[in-house]
Amino acid sequence: MSNAPTVSVVRRRIKRALFALGGLVVATVLGCVAVFAAWLNGAHIPFASGATYLTVEKLAPTGKADALSGGPTTPFFILLVGNDSRPGVGGSRGDALHVLGVNPAKHAASMIDIPRDTCWNGDKINVGNTQGPRQQAADVGGLLGVPISYVVDVDFAGFTGLVDGVGGVTVDVPTQMHDTYSGAYFSPGIQHLTSQQALAFSRDRHDFPTSDIVRTHNQGILILDAMSQLRAQMQNAPGEFRLLALLGRHAQLDGIGLKDLYKLGRIAFSLDPGKIPNVTMPYTGGQCLGLGAGAASLFADFRDDAILESPH
Repeated sequence: MSNAPTVSVVRRRIKRALFALGGLVVATVLGCVAVFAAWLNGAHIPFASGATYLTVEKLAPTGKADALSGGPTTPFFILLVGNDSRPGVGGSRGDALHVLGVNPAKHAASMIDIPRDTCWNGDKINVGNTQGPRQQAADVGGLLGVPISYVVDVDFAGFTGLVDGVGGVTVDVPTQMHDTYSGAYFSPGIQHLTSQQALAFSRDRHDFPTSDIVRTHNQGILILDAMSQLRAQMQNAPGEFRLLALLGRHAQLDGIGLKDLYKLGRIAFSLDPGKIPNVTMPYTGGQCLGLGAGAASLFADFRDDAILESPH
């Protein structure tokens, strides 16, 4: 008598194997979803972590927006800080200071560039960052008269890491650059920059009679051009995931989860960077810069709804 299993027995075994395999697949998918959900909410996932490129801190509520699942709906202000911390150099002063005001309801925004040598409370305003991004945000917010809700802080290594992470950045270089100090050697026009070239572009001040003023404005140009590039990359799911993965591995979050950061990103990428005014604060000369004519009206226009309505 044959010991071979009958057809019905074989079918039952195959069925059980398929059920077991299906259960394993479902369990794996659910496990991945759970990890991804924790990651989105700012949890530290060991295998997903990398060097810190930037820190993002939430400083103040953005009104009723905080309770909504889609993110802020009322105007809010973000301070973008590039600090001068790098190997062999102490400090961590806020040498690049830019405030982005966002009006989600109107899908509009404006940006004000703050020269690092602006006077504030008897010293230069960039000194505040040596006490941390929160103090820098308090100083800049006090100068402009706006509540800073978020501060994003990045150093030299973090800047180059981010630019490398997105594959370089395309910038419309406004003028000829030939600066041996920063290493900026560019002709005017649109060109794709590596991380080191982007850093050189953003540091060049020796090519210009007004030095740091032009550099500050050029940094604003780079920020908005980078936003345009990222906005284009975010038009599909793979692009969104790559950017989210970059932030997940390299962003240090304080008071905000990656899920909320993603929502803020969605708001930012709903804007047209080409329509965002990039205005450098009016100033008066000297080693410590005072507020120039028109600064008060500029700040008032900005704090009203984060949109610069009139030319400045």
